[in-house]
Amino acid sequence: MQQGIVSGVELSEPSEVTPCDSCMYAKMTCKAIPKEHEGPCVSYFSGEIHSDIWGPSPTKTLGGRSYYISFTDDKTCYTCTYLLTHKSEAFQAYLTFEAWACTQHNGKIKALQSNDGGKYLSGRFSDHLAQQGTVQRLTSHDTPSQKLSG
Repeated sequence: MQQGIVSGVELSEPSEVTPCDSCMYAKMTCKAIPKEHEGPCVSYFSGEIHSDIWGPSPTKTLGGRSYYISFTDDKTCYTCTYLLTHKSEAFQAYLTFEAWACTQHNGKIKALQSNDGGKYLSGRFSDHLAQQGTVQRLTSHDTPSQKLSG
């Protein structure tokens, strides 16, 4: 080698690189995810709800909770958060939020947007959303600003 670091290897002069199919596939990129919400917001409360689960926290609350789930209304940006001991409590927290939205705001949740985390995809959660007529929109993990059409 030129710097004498490796012996026994001969390097030829660089030639033009011809891309192969595997190289092209490996270098594919996805469309950039916008930093802000794009498209029109819904025109009424509970038309679309954005949800996410955070945790575990390095420090538990006095009640032993180390997660929280948030529900944010697309129209008003009003956010409700519920503290959770385990992620498995996400469905019960959603039922509580859904009942609150219905009772306090006379709002039926039309769409729930969340990441594709397992707690949002459980059979009970998906079955309940389907039974209520609620559209489930999934985004990629850690991309809450990603807006999917539907």
